[in-house]
Amino acid sequence: MNKKYENEIKVFEKYFHHLNNQDNILHQIRSYKILHGGGHRYENKNKELHSPIKELSTTIFYKYDEIKNFELEIICEKVYDMVVEKLGQIKKMMFDGIINITELTGNQIDAKGKGISPELILNMLEQIEITFDENGNPNLPTLNVSPKNFRKIKDLKYNPEQEKRHNEIIEAKRKKWYAKKRYRKLSYID
Repeated sequence: MNKKYENEIKVFEKYFHHLNNQDNILHQIRSYKILHGGGHRYENKNKELHSPIKELSTTIFYKYDEIKNFELEIICEKVYDMVVEKLGQIKKMMFDGIINITELTGNQIDAKGKGISPELILNMLEQIEITFDENGNPNLPTLNVSPKNFRKIKDLKYNPEQEKRHNEIIEAKRKKWYAKKRYRKLSYID
């Protein structure tokens, strides 16, 4: 860390972490500072994906008069814009990585231009792993969709046949979850 600007860098880092914690997606992801030489390598059924570490950077420009006159509102707006830009870069990098990994694993559903439907949602539930809390309730995944698609999903209604299929999917996932959980406990008995 540059000693000359140590306090300023700490202010930027604290503000970044504050805004990161306000983000509806990024606040759910734990992050750690680590020294890491290369990217990540993923393998699946004779396929391999190498994801190099990507650099994120932002630039902030101040006019001399803004600093000299200590125009705090302008300074804060520019810091905010810079941090929001960096958070946007992080989310883009994260979603690009998720897309690449789901392509590699084949864990994608093609709606074939039909849009969101109860059948599409049920097909997605069949493909993903679902965990359960201590009361047996499913921890369903978070979907990151546009506001338009969110309204469509929210307004979806299952017919009785789809409701039955949904319950069967959840029950099968619950049985699988408990079987794995029992196995993990048994494997650690001394």
